[in-house]
Amino acid sequence: MGGKAARRLLMALGVGFVMTPVALGLGVVLLIATFSDDDTSVGNPIGGLRIGGGGVPSAYAPLILQAAADCSEGLSPAVLAAQLKQESGFNPSARSGVGAQGIAQFMPGTWATWGVDGNHDGKKDVWDPADAIPAQGRFMCSLLKKAKAHPDYNGAPIELALAAYNAGWGRVDQYKGVPPPSFAGGQTYHYVQNIMKMSAAFAAPASSEDGTLPAGYELPVGTPKQVRIAVAWALKQRGGWYHLGGDCTDALGKDPAHWCDCSSLVQQAYRAAGIGIPRTTYEQINVGTQVDIDHPKPGDLVFTPGSDGSDASPGHVGMYIGDGLLIEAPRTGLKTRIVTYSSWRNSTSYMTRITQVRRVVDW
Repeated sequence: MGGKAARRLLMALGVGFVMTPVALGLGVVLLIATFSDDDTSVGNPIGGLRIGGGGVPSAYAPLILQAAADCSEGLSPAVLAAQLKQESGFNPSARSGVGAQGIAQFMPGTWATWGVDGNHDGKKDVWDPADAIPAQGRFMCSLLKKAKAHPDYNGAPIELALAAYNAGWGRVDQYKGVPPPSFAGGQTYHYVQNIMKMSAAFAAPASSEDGTLPAGYELPVGTPKQVRIAVAWALKQRGGWYHLGGDCTDALGKDPAHWCDCSSLVQQAYRAAGIGIPRTTYEQINVGTQVDIDHPKPGDLVFTPGSDGSDASPGHVGMYIGDGLLIEAPRTGLKTRIVTYSSWRNSTSYMTRITQVRRVVDW
């Protein structure tokens, strides 16, 4: 956070920076691999979700994570991912013989009720994953809430929700649980079983103590070496506590003076890459080249106004790391973490909505 804005906000609220919408819910965490100075690979599974080979296509991972985070019922992103695999094989143009449409296979009548304009382009398009995946999450969240109200039914709440998505809640009521194999040739029964089994493959493994996990997520081909180093360095600070005014020279150490705040995190990341940038958000907003907020690239600095900031004097900064994700040191009481870019881009609050994106290294 920029110095003056941070201090005024602390005086007003007794805390650091205002949380993003994702922070107010489940948050999104990136489990990362350790790096040597020459290692330019970046990370692995995100938020309990595996991406890349054998996992979720990277284009859909942020949408799935956001859909899960938007549900207050504890909806698993791995289950949503497995459901999309079962429904369409992640094919946004899929159409079933009975008329189900799109990546989440909505019937037209169901879409009329549950469809959303997820990308805020003025349309609710069942063929657009940016609309269909949030709608899937919204529908599943409602079904999961309903399922939890029936603890006597046969099946876990998530299994009841999946069965209702496939066959309708009326069938779940009829059988007081997941319909048995005798119903409709076992189609719904096996639908639920397949998704629950697949969800284990889409789920990220638990992090080991040192945070080392198999590689599974990489920066795009052509990413400049300086950007690769800066992103890799920033990711190594994940899990370090926020400290306003901390210089971010020992984020995982014991001395708060060397923990990170938002602007020192990105400053030190680029220092590791041999690039000097200023210390505060007020100064960092003038670094590099301003770029389209809808077309960020890894390494870009992403700014929001903060409670007393402005376009010209922002109060918060994060670093875009690709695949719809960014890393931030959020506020006092929270650790450096990964959140979805869309949670900043589409925030309903001006304080946490992106005001500008700056590219430090042109490419």
